[in-house]
Amino acid sequence: MRLLLLLVILSVFVSSCARPRSEVGDTARVCNKQEVSDLTRRAGEWADSVADAMTLEEQVGQLFMPASYTRTDNATISAVSAYVADCKVGGMVFLKGDTCSMRVLSDTLQRQSRVPMFLAVDAEWGLGMRLEGARSYPKNYRLADAGEQWMYDYGYSVGCECLSVGLNMVLGPVLDVAPAPGTVMYKRSLGADPAVVGRLGTAYARGLEDAGVVPVAKHFPGHGFTWSDSHDGLPVIRRDSAHIAAVDLLPFRQYIDMGFPALMAGHISMPALSGDTLPAVLSRKVMTGILRGKMKFDGLLITDALNMKALDAGDGTETRAVRTLMAGADIMLAPSDTRREIDGVVEAVRSGRLSASIVRDRCRRVLFYKFLTLMR
Repeated sequence: MRLLLLLVILSVFVSSCARPRSEVGDTARVCNKQEVSDLTRRAGEWADSVADAMTLEEQVGQLFMPASYTRTDNATISAVSAYVADCKVGGMVFLKGDTCSMRVLSDTLQRQSRVPMFLAVDAEWGLGMRLEGARSYPKNYRLADAGEQWMYDYGYSVGCECLSVGLNMVLGPVLDVAPAPGTVMYKRSLGADPAVVGRLGTAYARGLEDAGVVPVAKHFPGHGFTWSDSHDGLPVIRRDSAHIAAVDLLPFRQYIDMGFPALMAGHISMPALSGDTLPAVLSRKVMTGILRGKMKFDGLLITDALNMKALDAGDGTETRAVRTLMAGADIMLAPSDTRREIDGVVEAVRSGRLSASIVRDRCRRVLFYKFLTLMR
C-alpha cells in the first residue's frame, strides 16, 4: 500500500518534469556510434583547451568539492563565494538547509564560476533528507521489492526536484549489499541480494540521468559487511576475494557496464583486495589496479568525505588529498580544510612528489565529464 501511494505521488511529480521519461526496458541509453564519437571528440577538445589555459592552482581547484550548509546568511554566501573566487573549486556538496536557499546558492555559484560546477547533494531517501521543503521517501531497505520501473520513476522524480533548485549531481545510488539488520548500511542498502541491489540501483541511476542529473554510485568496493561506521573509524572487512567479487563488487560491475559517469570510493579496508589495511580510497591497488584496470571504469572517481575519521588510520606525511590523488581519485569531497588541501597538492607538484601530469589528467577528466553531463 505504501509503495502504491508513493507511485501515485511519483507519477504526478514526474509528469511535471520538462524532459520526457523513458521506460526501464527501452533503448534510451543506446546512441548512434557516430553521434557518440562526435560528442566525445568535442568533449575532449573542450576539456583539453580549458585545462591547458588553466594555471596549476586552477587545475587543482577543479578537483575539489568542499561542503557547505544550505543557507543564505552573509557568512555562508561569503564562504561559498570565496571557494569559487579564491580556490577555483570545481564543485560543492550541500548539507542541511532549505530549497529556497539552495536555489539562491546554486544560481550564485554558477554565475560566479568560469567553468560550470558540479553541485551535489546526498539524497539517499529523497531531497527532503537534506532540504526543508523537498520530498522525502522511504529508506532504501524498504524498497527491495519496489521493482525496476518504480525505482526508475523514483530516480527521475528526485532528479527533477534537484534540477528545480540547481543541483546537478546526486551521491547515490547506494550499491552496498547489506546482509542483515545491525550492519551499519542495513537501512541505507537495497538488500542482501547483490543482483537485486544492482538492478534496482542502476534503474534509480537511469532515472536520475534521464532527468539530467549525474548519479554517483557508492561506496566502492562495498560497505555492506561491516558493523562499524567510517564516520567514526576505519571499518575492516575481512572476507575472501571470491566472496567480495561475487557479492560486493557485482552491483558496481553492473553499474560500470551500463556506462554511468561517476562512482564514489569508500573509506573501508578490504585486505583481500589491497593486501594491507589501508582504506580503499588510499589504495592504488584497489582504485587504479582493480577499479580502473580490471573493472574498466573510466568515469569520475570521487572520494567519500575527506573529513571522516576512517582516514585517520591512513594519515602519513602527505595530505589526504595528495594520497587519494596518488591512489587514483579525480575529485576530493568535503575536506576539513579545503585551502590547506589545495595548497598541499600544489606544493606536492612543485616539489616533484606528485606529477603535474597527474593533476592535468584528472582535471581534464573532470572537465570532459562536465561537458558530457552539464553542457549538452
